[in-house]
Amino acid sequence: MRKLYRKLVSFRDPFARVKRHVSSHSGIRAFSDRKWMFPFLASLIMSITLLILLISGQFDGFYGEEDQLPLGVVSESNEYFVESDFKQSLNSTADVNLGPPRLAYLISGTKGDSHRMMRTLQAVYHPRNQYVLHLDLEAPPRERMELAMSVKSDPTFREMENVRVMSQSNLVTYKGPTMIACTLQAVAILLRESLHWDWFLNLSASDYPLVTQDDLLYVFSNLSRNVNFIENMQLTGWKLNQRAKSIIVDPALYLSKKSDIAWTTQRRSLPNSFKLFTGSAWIMLTRSFLEYCIWGWDNFPRTILMYYTNFVSSPEGYFHTVICNSKEFVNTAIGHDLHYIAWDSPPKQHPRSLSLKDFDNMVKSKAPFARKFHKNDPALDKIDKELLGRTHRFSPGGWCVGSSANSNDPCSVQGDDSVLKPGPGSERLQELVQTLSSDEFRRKQCS
Repeated sequence: MRKLYRKLVSFRDPFARVKRHVSSHSGIRAFSDRKWMFPFLASLIMSITLLILLISGQFDGFYGEEDQLPLGVVSESNEYFVESDFKQSLNSTADVNLGPPRLAYLISGTKGDSHRMMRTLQAVYHPRNQYVLHLDLEAPPRERMELAMSVKSDPTFREMENVRVMSQSNLVTYKGPTMIACTLQAVAILLRESLHWDWFLNLSASDYPLVTQDDLLYVFSNLSRNVNFIENMQLTGWKLNQRAKSIIVDPALYLSKKSDIAWTTQRRSLPNSFKLFTGSAWIMLTRSFLEYCIWGWDNFPRTILMYYTNFVSSPEGYFHTVICNSKEFVNTAIGHDLHYIAWDSPPKQHPRSLSLKDFDNMVKSKAPFARKFHKNDPALDKIDKELLGRTHRFSPGGWCVGSSANSNDPCSVQGDDSVLKPGPGSERLQELVQTLSSDEFRRKQCS
């Protein structure tokens, strides 16, 4: 039996004699490990099979015969590509009779801002909208946990499921690209989680609304869903040389503690394939434009993003440069950030903080938002009382159908969120939007 077994093994392993021969004459244990044989033979057989199928036309990759694109079609039609679908959706959403829009907010803050963020959130809350809160990595874990628990324990937020706290906190420095990275991450979350929003707005914990959400939604119900509000002007003069030619490094991209940007000694030349634009970092952008920024099928948004990675004050240039150099979107830009912001004279690096003495100017500006405010500044209480009618958690609106008797919160009972009750704030905002939408104002955009 043993002799028969050796013969069978010798027959199954045709290289056995070769191995013994090499091993006894060269001193090298070639082919001593037989484990490689079966994977090698299996791979060889599979490769030969696939090659035969490919040659015979029986293996068609990811397409069946009916999905093959004729060579002549590629040059004659673009209907097979995502760009054409986007252009069709861009045109189809131009109808302004779509009912009240839905907004998506990013509210961001840093260490010590959690309570301010909640106050701003409650002031701009509406069941139709979506909200993302980002408390950056400089805030201690306990504060970030308290913010998440405040949202989770709120009965309205829990029922509507339209408020999210970003679990992945990032360091954010205003001068560097980390603010853009955080904004794009929030947009990606909103695109993934919700199919129902029309405009995206970014606010900080020091921002506050000057109109109710019913005022805002009512006015924007009559606007094309393709209009982008983004202050813009071409970058020229000393800013062009200082910002565009300088190369900076944002330590927040690499470190766990916030520090100022680092300036390098190298200088770079100005781009010649696109123009640089600048403006306010506070924006109200359409879903279609932000889908373009995220997907970037023609690679232009990614090219601009890489360029602004080492750019001074990139939040004041990234979206502005993308939209003003894009044929699909350049005519959708309206040069206003929808904020009332007060500057010193001459202007300093940051705007001055607003107070009660600025209240009248805020109202006269007709802007829907203002910044920046100190924590619990008395001006916020005056805005709540006189502009928002806010006596409880939320600014009241048509969706609040509860009883207000005995100081009860009418927003504790939710009704139809498409029912709007605009107030005087809608009249002010309507006048501003009409001015911004005029042909005279629009002709100045991206120039």
